[in-house]
Amino acid sequence: MRDKPTNLPASQPGGEPLKPFTQAVLERRATSQFTPDEVPEETLNAILQLGLQAPSGYNLQPWRFIVVREEENRKRLQAAAFNQAKVGQAPVVIIAVGMKEEWKQTADEVFREGAERGAGSLDTVEQYKQGAIQFVSSMPPDVWVNRHTMIAFTTLMYAAEVYGFDTAPMEGFNAAAVKSEFGLPDEAEVVALLAIGRAEPPDKAYPGRFPLERVVYSERFGEAWKSNDK
Repeated sequence: MRDKPTNLPASQPGGEPLKPFTQAVLERRATSQFTPDEVPEETLNAILQLGLQAPSGYNLQPWRFIVVREEENRKRLQAAAFNQAKVGQAPVVIIAVGMKEEWKQTADEVFREGAERGAGSLDTVEQYKQGAIQFVSSMPPDVWVNRHTMIAFTTLMYAAEVYGFDTAPMEGFNAAAVKSEFGLPDEAEVVALLAIGRAEPPDKAYPGRFPLERVVYSERFGEAWKSNDK
């Protein structure tokens, strides 16, 4: 496994400063139409590297990402995604995949290297690994890989926004068709698609969100949220 990336671009393509994370969260919208403008290789690599830094239970990293850029392949993916135009328009579409079994084969490597880096003890690697396998195996495998893959998927989405690119997260696709077209193994769970590029104007309007008091509770469900702000 690699160390944390240290050579990430410090600005957007063209030299604009990176968006602060708070601005990226507030400005992100699901893009409906994309321009053909390319995502520079350096920027795409940075988005991917940041996405792989997402939190991962036991550091097992069950996610895999297929980066689709060739026009012919994007058209194939578009056909498997109910012919959504943005799949063919966006210069980059990422297929996010959760591996339901492969993590068991890499667990020993993960825990041993983690211990060597100081995140644990080499004496307890096997015990820790078996505990992780037991816990994860107690859940339906598709549920576990979906949860973890979506954490990395969301990190990719916000990383793209920080670098000035727009995204469209998509759940509308025929999973069996995607697996067949892109050579995915049987154990793979197709979780979501993420189109990345430049949005076709005009900007999508902000649709609004429920206020805190509608969706946040204090201590237990149904108890009104009580902020300590004075």
